[in-house]
Amino acid sequence: MKQKGMERRLFSRKIMRTKVVFDDEFGEGLISLYAEDVSLGGVFLASDIPIKVGSYVFLSFHLPDNKTFIRATGQVVRVASEEVKPGLDQRKGVGIRFVGLSEESASAIQEYVSSL
Repeated sequence: MKQKGMERRLFSRKIMRTKVVFDDEFGEGLISLYAEDVSLGGVFLASDIPIKVGSYVFLSFHLPDNKTFIRATGQVVRVASEEVKPGLDQRKGVGIRFVGLSEESASAIQEYVSSL
């Protein structure tokens, strides 16, 4: 039974502090934000930049202690503003769900999340 205010996640996530670059369709970096955590399903970015839910973004980043360069397409699924609700995630930022992730990138993220 799901408790009130508890989140249910499909994928385990791990804290990660790394720079994530939003690329344009040509692979040129537009802006940089910092990731706070990552999972096989997506990434949470610290930001107060207004990004519309449903928007698609192109991301690139390195996992900490990993040589693999991750490039992914994502969709903004949540924007957490300063208007927080009791019992919910209190962080300000943007939740992005991966919608285009290579097998190699997925494998590297899974290995990172599973490591101690």
